[in-house]
Amino acid sequence: MKIAVFGTNISDEYKSKAEEVIHSFIANGFDVSIYKDFKSALDSASFSIGNLPEFTEIKENSFDILLSLGGDGTFLKCAHLCYATNTPILGINFGKLGFLAQTNPDDIDFIIKDIQNKKFSIRQRTVLDFSYATDKEILNGIGLNEITLQKSNTVKLIKINVYVGKEFLCSFWADGVAVSTPTGSTGYSLSLGAPILAPENHSLIITPIAPHTLSMRPIIIPDTETITIEATGEYTDFLLSNDFLSQTIQANPSVVIKKSPHTISTVEFKDSSFFCTLRQKLKLGIDIRK
Repeated sequence: MKIAVFGTNISDEYKSKAEEVIHSFIANGFDVSIYKDFKSALDSASFSIGNLPEFTEIKENSFDILLSLGGDGTFLKCAHLCYATNTPILGINFGKLGFLAQTNPDDIDFIIKDIQNKKFSIRQRTVLDFSYATDKEILNGIGLNEITLQKSNTVKLIKINVYVGKEFLCSFWADGVAVSTPTGSTGYSLSLGAPILAPENHSLIITPIAPHTLSMRPIIIPDTETITIEATGEYTDFLLSNDFLSQTIQANPSVVIKKSPHTISTVEFKDSSFFCTLRQKLKLGIDIRK
């Protein structure tokens, strides 16, 4: 089985554990390759993972599983690298919360055994496509968690118009608006007060960011709909963000967001279900007064 190891940067305290994870897969007969920039980040005078094959991009059917070593931010970068290939991602958490990268590196022996015995499932996660037109071209991108459009450089609110399909939904004044996937419902969307959706849910969440009126609330719509967001504002540029990426738009934008034909495949184990993760990571239902 071919395994690709992806990462960005990793603190010195985790380097030996990362080396242990990589060598565990090698010792168990897996064909391991490593992301070139990550290998450079790991290598030092006192640390080396040897002469592993390197890669800079993921091609379709080139690997069986892609290991993401890091936190949820690393997982998102990994997803952007491979989203068009449908290569399954296994997130091994070297970060803090670890909602996407939910596997503990201390459990690597059990993980490898389950992979060898094919005791895992593949979950398909929704990806968003977005596009907007400038005077010269049409720009586009993807988001696994969310797409947001916000004011960039003023304390003034911006006016946002939202359309679902061809139908006008509403206008409101706010700092911005976020469109989230079920995967993103436990990220930025959650901090905005939106509900949590199970990853299998075929819905999207439209959430205002700091709206001026109390009547504005998150809205859940089917993921078959196309969402158009228009924004206007005085003395401000606009910040369009997709996951960990962002870009500044100077003209009043009109952003079209829809479900992508691509999905992100994630490796799931029996003892790491979504609801189990909610209890462990978000302390769902736990009475902290005790």
